[in-house]
Amino acid sequence: MDQSMELDPMSSKVGRRIAVVDCGSNTFSMLIVDASEGRWEEQFLMRHAVFLGQGGFKQAAILPDRFAKGIDALRIMSQATTNYSVDEVRVIATSVLRDASNVEAFCTKAEEMTGWKIEVITGDEEAHWIHKGVALTTERIRDRHVIMDIGGGSLEFIVAENKGTTGRSDVLWKMSFDAGVARLDDFGKPADPMEQAGADRFQPFLEYTLAPLKAALEKFQPVVLVGSSGSFDTFLDVVNGGAEPDHTAPDCSKQGHPHVQDIDRKKLDGLHDLLMTSDLQSRLLMPGMAPPRARMLPLASLLIQHVLSWMPANTSVKRSAYALREGVLCEATDL
Repeated sequence: MDQSMELDPMSSKVGRRIAVVDCGSNTFSMLIVDASEGRWEEQFLMRHAVFLGQGGFKQAAILPDRFAKGIDALRIMSQATTNYSVDEVRVIATSVLRDASNVEAFCTKAEEMTGWKIEVITGDEEAHWIHKGVALTTERIRDRHVIMDIGGGSLEFIVAENKGTTGRSDVLWKMSFDAGVARLDDFGKPADPMEQAGADRFQPFLEYTLAPLKAALEKFQPVVLVGSSGSFDTFLDVVNGGAEPDHTAPDCSKQGHPHVQDIDRKKLDGLHDLLMTSDLQSRLLMPGMAPPRARMLPLASLLIQHVLSWMPANTSVKRSAYALREGVLCEATDL
C-alpha cells in the first residue's frame, strides 16, 4: 500500500495527491493537486458542462437526461483520479442538488459508480468555502471588497476586508441567493438576444431577491468587486479580446497563489451592451468566449451590472482564479 494512505488523512506535512470535485448546477469540475507543507501544486484540471439543473428548477428535480449526464461526468473524473493515482477525493455538491427532490437517488447512483460520497452543502457553507479560496488571491486588496460567485443555481456574496499586514481576510457579511443564471434562464425564458426590454423584466425580481445584499453594500461600502472564477474567467478573456495571458512572470503570493487580475471597467460595461444586443451565434464568435458559457453570459452580465449599480461609480472589478475548490483545499492543507 502507498505509505501516504496509512498516515493521518488531514496531515499537511506529508505529500499527498488530492482531488476536489465541485458538482455545480452548470459545470462539474475537478482539480487534482499535490499537497505538502501547507502548499499545493496543480497537476490536472477538468471541467464538464453538464447543466444539471437545466429544465428542472421549476420541478425541483434533476431531469433524466441531466441525471445521466452528471453521472457520466463523475465516472470520467473517477477514471482520471485512478490514472493520476490520487490519494484522497472530496466531492462537493451545491445549489441544484441541495434543492432537488431526487438528490438521494443521484448521490446513491454516483457512489455505486465511483465509490465517492457526495457532500451536499448549504448555501452558507458554499459562501464560506468560496471566501476561503478567493481570500488566497486578495491579500493585496487594502479596501473593503465584495466577492461575487455566479453559479447556475445560486449566487454567493461575501463582503470582506484584509486586516493589517497579516493578510488575514475577515468576513463582514455573507449570503447565498437562489438567483443563479440557470435558475433565471429556466424561470424567465429570456429572448435571444435579450435586449433592454428583456433585461428590464428581471429587475423587479432582482430588486426583491437581492435586497439583503443592497443593504449590506450600503452598510459596509465596499469599493472593489471580486468575481470568483467561473463566468468571470470568460468576462476577463472576452474583455481582453481572447489574448493569451503572460505566464512568463506570474504574479503570485508567497504561497504561490495567483493574485486577482483587473477587468477593465469601461470595456466590461461596453461588453454588457454588446451582450444585450447579440444573439448566441454572434456571442460564440467573440474572441475569448467559452462556448459553454455563451448562452447564459448575458444573464451573468445583467447580474454584475445590477450589483455595480448599487456600488460607487469608481468601483473596480477584479477576477480571482480561485473559488470553492480552492477553499476546500485550504482545509486539506491547513492554510
